[in-house]
Amino acid sequence: MKSKVILKEKVENKDRLFGSGLSYYPVMVVDEDGEEIPALFTRDQVDTAISRAERNPEDIPEKVSLLHKIFS
Repeated sequence: MKSKVILKEKVENKDRLFGSGLSYYPVMVVDEDGEEIPALFTRDQVDTAISRAERNPEDIPEKVSLLHKIFS
C-alpha cells in the first residue's frame, strides 16, 4: 500500500463558510487511468477512516518486504 495522508500537510480553508472546517488535509487521488485528482479531507473524515480501519484490520493490505517484491 502506497497511500498516505500526511497530517503535517494541512491547508487553510481560504473562503470558509460558516460551519465549515478551518483547514483540510490535501491528497492526490490516482484513478484507474493514472489521472491525478486533488482531494481535501477534514480531520473528522480522517478520524472516521482511522476508526473504520481499526474495526476492520482484516481489510488492511499487508506490508510486503522489498526482498519479497524482488524475488516474487
